Amino acid sequence: MTVRPYRAEDEDSLLPLWCAAVPYDPIDRKTFHRKVLLDPNFDREGLLLADAKGDCVGFILSLVRKVPMEKVGLEEDKGWITAFGVHPDWRRQGIGHRLMEASLDFFEKRQRKQILVSPYTPNYFVPGIDEDRYRDAVRFLEGWGFKTISRPISMDANIVLFDYTPYRDREKRLSEEGVQVRSLKPNEIPLLLSFLREHMPGDWLRHCRDLLTDVTKGIGDYDQFIVALYKGRVVGWCQFEGEHFGPYGVVEDMRGKGIGTLLMAKCLAKMRQKGHHNAWVLWTSEETAEKVYSRFGFRKIRQFAVMRKDL
Repeated sequence: MTVRPYRAEDEDSLLPLWCAAVPYDPIDRKTFHRKVLLDPNFDREGLLLADAKGDCVGFILSLVRKVPMEKVGLEEDKGWITAFGVHPDWRRQGIGHRLMEASLDFFEKRQRKQILVSPYTPNYFVPGIDEDRYRDAVRFLEGWGFKTISRPISMDANIVLFDYTPYRDREKRLSEEGVQVRSLKPNEIPLLLSFLREHMPGDWLRHCRDLLTDVTKGIGDYDQFIVALYKGRVVGWCQFEGEHFGPYGVVEDMRGKGIGTLLMAKCLAKMRQKGHHNAWVLWTSEETAEKVYSRFGFRKIRQFAVMRKDL
């Protein structure tokens, strides 16, 4: 068994390995191309495979930034492991150890000081390690000196019977206070992007811009974006893509007025109007889940461990 970088001819064997090694987070060929090979920071040397006489039996995907991320730059001290696994038939033979050793060598050669699993943007698969379904992976990482630094959760809600009626009084009150909450108009794109650039994380700006680009190509429509406007500026926003709800946020000086609640209600109502039966959130905190999402019927589906190792 040898550990080596990915080669083009490995695709057909890597995909079934990935699905067998991490069965709760499988990927298909299109996702592999979009989120791995076409990622601007992909480096063939960072996608390491355990090769047992021509069969791929384990893998680890390691990344460092080569292209700056908006609002955070190159993050030159950080590296990310976004996926790894060993085929169930080949476990307990030291393959995971060999892969991690090679991955850390990849990071050390690039002078990284902090390795994270796996809050990488733009193309993470899940926020971290599923604590219930991949307990062995958590223990494996702990054995290598990784420590859990946060525990985000994913949530899901059935919106078939979602009723917007209870929120109409809130909408009327905010309107009387000068706050409009409605779908984005095409000419308001600059206002929305300015709001995101000033007040929200860089990856949220990127995500919104990508979704808007799809809309201009005829994929989706502007109803996917709900905005709150006050005195000619965007002070809050919410978006969805299919059944994926979010992200969403409100400027700090306008919080506590019920704008976020109305944004969320309008967004879920629009999702239901478009025929979606469910809404899901991949990444949120326990605090936000309790304060916000649970009120709309969301329930916790998975809990993750975001882990970090200092080199």
